Amino acid sequence: MHISSRTIKRKPRLTSPYGSDHSTGSSTTIVGSASKISLNLPPPPPGYVDNKPLPPRPTAMLLSFRQQGFNTMVAYHKNGAEYHVAVCMNCFMPSSFVTVIRRAHEEGELVSSFEMGISTQRATVTIHGTEKFVDTVLSRTGKKVDDRIWQWKWDEDPNHMIGWHREAPVRYCYILDSAGRPSGPMIAAFVVCSSTSNVRQATPQPASITIYPAGQHIMDHILTSALLVERKRLTPSPMTMNPIFN
Repeated sequence: MHISSRTIKRKPRLTSPYGSDHSTGSSTTIVGSASKISLNLPPPPPGYVDNKPLPPRPTAMLLSFRQQGFNTMVAYHKNGAEYHVAVCMNCFMPSSFVTVIRRAHEEGELVSSFEMGISTQRATVTIHGTEKFVDTVLSRTGKKVDDRIWQWKWDEDPNHMIGWHREAPVRYCYILDSAGRPSGPMIAAFVVCSSTSNVRQATPQPASITIYPAGQHIMDHILTSALLVERKRLTPSPMTMNPIFN
């Protein structure tokens, strides 16, 4: 009896359309032929690109202070107001004043506040609902102007430990290391408005603060500490209390 031979045709195995065969670890190119399968992938959607462009690098944000009323000012940039700052008197202690900082406008989110003045009570500062004594979070080191650093240490978070170096006309802000010295890139620069410029210039340069990319995630702490340091700088020391009022 004659037994005819039969040819067994194996089905071609499908591979990944991206060229990777996960079952064998080899790579196969699929082209149209008699023994291979041709995969017709749909075209990419409109506007699709293989190499997506990188997002733009963050840039420094310049905030200029503009007086709005007898007791208010705004810190604004090119896109509008960023902070609203108001100063009001403590009615129980008329020689003590409260500075209130809100987001964008007078009805905006409460960011921080601090109270200082001639009072037997210790000065206080509040950020995001947490109140502390000013002298526990703000201190000054160095006797010479070039060595002077205002240290702001709100809590144990390293991002909340910053220092303002030098005095007028420009004060520079850095993250502090464990020894309380400036470390890393500059995160802000505060330009003090000189009181004598009003005499020489019809339109004096306003006070401003520049927040660099490395500090934009802690802008609330930077602005609050900058205003506190400036208030401290202009407040008479015990050695110059006579006369107290200007």
